[in-house]
Amino acid sequence: MNFYPFPIMETKNLLLRRMNDNDRHDLFEMRNNPNMIEYTDSKIDETVDETKDYIEKMNKGIEENKWIIWAIEHKLHKKIIGSISIWNINEEQLNGELGYGIMPDFQGKGFMKEALLNVVGYGFDVMNLKELLAYTEANNEASVRLLEKCHFIEIGKVEEEGYYKKQVFQMSIYSLKK
Repeated sequence: MNFYPFPIMETKNLLLRRMNDNDRHDLFEMRNNPNMIEYTDSKIDETVDETKDYIEKMNKGIEENKWIIWAIEHKLHKKIIGSISIWNINEEQLNGELGYGIMPDFQGKGFMKEALLNVVGYGFDVMNLKELLAYTEANNEASVRLLEKCHFIEIGKVEEEGYYKKQVFQMSIYSLKK
């Protein structure tokens, strides 16, 4: 896997591009929003510096070919409204895991589906992956609907013990094969 040069993708409404330091305030707005982590074992960023560190960590992982993550920029608003990634890449099994999130004000408008379909295409056509997986909290109905609309099939369930949140997450595992 090699993510250089970084692949920029443009859709009808979105620009999927690499995160940079200029995105820190938009990403902080997202990463500081408690609604964004309702179904995940995450903690909110309390300062813009934490978000800046996150951007640096994500870009370092890209440079080391560990994962690829795109900032989702809304073309009309010129604002970062979310992110989407392929990570946990297994080069032997030719699969990877999707991660995604979008600001509540932009949910339910088809933007994440637009981003997801393009990233799926990249994973299969450019990275030559044979399968993409997505783990989503079973109660996250919007995420479940999104995956099913994009033809992912539920292949299992697993319980995950929280690290940041002292709870057990009921995760549904979804798969899409090339």
